[in-house]
Amino acid sequence: MAKIELADFVKYGKLFDIYGKLLSEERQSLMNLYFNFNMTLAEISKEKGISRQAVLDSIKKSCVKLDEFEEKLNINAKKENLEKELKTLTKLSSFSEISEKVEKILGEI
Repeated sequence: MAKIELADFVKYGKLFDIYGKLLSEERQSLMNLYFNFNMTLAEISKEKGISRQAVLDSIKKSCVKLDEFEEKLNINAKKENLEKELKTLTKLSSFSEISEKVEKILGEI
């Protein structure tokens, strides 16, 4: 994995926003530079004074950790489902339909 694909970039960016504080400070720093500042591995390695391979290894390990956190806690999946459900509320026309949908959402939380 020399570079993270766009779909994975989006996925891990979201997971980092949710679980990033659970990573070590150094890993948070590297992930922040990579995902939020869109720096290349070479740019990060130069700024941090470590090898490009060390940056890549840290990012890969951090992504594995983020996957583990999501697998156990499912916060991102729940968030995406809630967003989907709330979007459907905007399409409902009657108060009773909205009320039923809200009750269903609250029951799932």
